[in-house]
Order: sequence, then structure tokens, then C-alpha cells
Amino acid sequence: MVTATTTTADSRKASPLNPRTTHREFFGFPGSVAVMATTVTVLYTWYFSCNERDGCELPLTAARWQHILSGAMNYQAYFSPQALKYYTLWWLWLAALYFILPGSRIQGVTLRNGQRLTYPINGLTSFLVTALTAVAVYAKTGTAPFLWIAEHFFELAFSGLIFSTLLALFVYVYSFRHSSVEREGKSVVMLALAGNSGNPVYDFFIGRELNPRIGSLDIKYFCELRPGIMGWVLLNVSFVIKQYVESGRILSSMWLAIVPQICYCVDTLLFEDK
Repeated sequence: MVTATTTTADSRKASPLNPRTTHREFFGFPGSVAVMATTVTVLYTWYFSCNERDGCELPLTAARWQHILSGAMNYQAYFSPQALKYYTLWWLWLAALYFILPGSRIQGVTLRNGQRLTYPINGLTSFLVTALTAVAVYAKTGTAPFLWIAEHFFELAFSGLIFSTLLALFVYVYSFRHSSVEREGKSVVMLALAGNSGNPVYDFFIGRELNPRIGSLDIKYFCELRPGIMGWVLLNVSFVIKQYVESGRILSSMWLAIVPQICYCVDTLLFEDK
């Protein structure tokens, strides 16, 4: 019994807390660059190839591709400081609810250092509070805020790209605040097993630190559901309001698109602790 315990302890001590990544997902560096570039390219292509102003043209002709490229290069047409401000306020609003709303607190899995982190389970409560706030805004101001969201959704999407990129850069740089190598008496940053390759681009893409936190705000956990999932619902509601204001009715195709999406969003928040 003593021998087995000693062997386990020695094995744990001999095994580094942050082993070097040997297997790279997404085909490593080229795959990570391709995914980051493609996701943005697809978003821009969809918007500039099919929108209310220019209509839709399929298949895309050479002239249409030239139009898409010129539209994408003219960033002043879709970069909006106002949209960026509103997106930032949206993120901060949900972060405030993360801290102040009641809810159960559960512990995560046991980490490689033997610790377990605590997570607040109040995503659904945050959603309900936000929904009630939206109803109150509608009762006080009418449709104007929601029409603005629907009419500026691409500016908001671009603002989300800017915000998320800056946040990802911050999280990557923040992961270097302490050494990743164990030293007696020194703080150690626990890295993701897949994010310690030594290639900055790949590690940035995968996520270098396992659980980046500012105080008790777990950035990965928070961003997984709240800003994007709840924002998705807000966008859908805004599109519904815009269609009703413009046409006097809500088309069945709109219901077919938004009802399953909203059900999915609520389901993810309802089972946040699973």
C-alpha cells in the first residue's frame, strides 16, 4: 500500500503540469489560419452577395465577386463606433448579471493540479432578466431600438468580430502573466493540453490557457453561452419586429427560422450545468 502510494506521488511529480502539445488539431498551423480566415470570409461573402440593398445573384458572376471584394474593402461602410459601443455595453451588461444574479454554484472537474473551479449557474436567469428588460424597453420606446438592431446587424457583427478578436488577444497575452513551468514558490498558469505547442498562431487559435479568469469571471465559460446565444435571440426578435413593421405580418418562413433557433438557445441555457 505504501509502495503504491509513493509510486503514484512520484509519477505525479515527474509528470509536468503543462506537457508540450504533440498532437495538433485542425492540421496545425495551416488549418488554424484557414479556419480563422474562412469564417470571416464566409460572413462577408454572404452579406455582400445577398442583401436588401443589392439583392441576390446566384451563381456569383465575376462582376459580383468584384462587387463583394470592393464592398468588403470599404470598411467605413460597415464599421460603426456606435455599434461597437452598443456591443461592448451588451457584453458588460451580461457580465454584470453574471456576478449579481443569484443561482446555484457548482464545481467543475478536478484539474491536473488537483483543484476544482467554481461556476455560477445563472445563465437562464440572466436571459429572463434581459428578456424582461427588452420588454420594458419596448413598452417605453416602441420599436425604434429593435429596428436599429435589425438594420445595423452587419455593423454589430463586425463589432463582435473586433471585440472578440481583441478579447482573444488579451486572453492569449494574459496567459503569460505567470510561468507555465512549475517552480517552488512561484505561481503557475495551467495551459490547455492542446494549446501548448509553442506556435503562437496555433496556440492563439486553440486557446493557450485552460481556464482564463479575471477574478471569478471565467472568460471561456462566460463567452460560450451568454453574449452570443442571448444576442442571437435578440437579433431574431428584432428581425421579427422589422418584418412586422414593414409588411404588417410575420411570414411562416420567419417563424420556421426563428422558433427552432430560440428553442435551441433556451435549451442551452436551461441545461447550462450539464
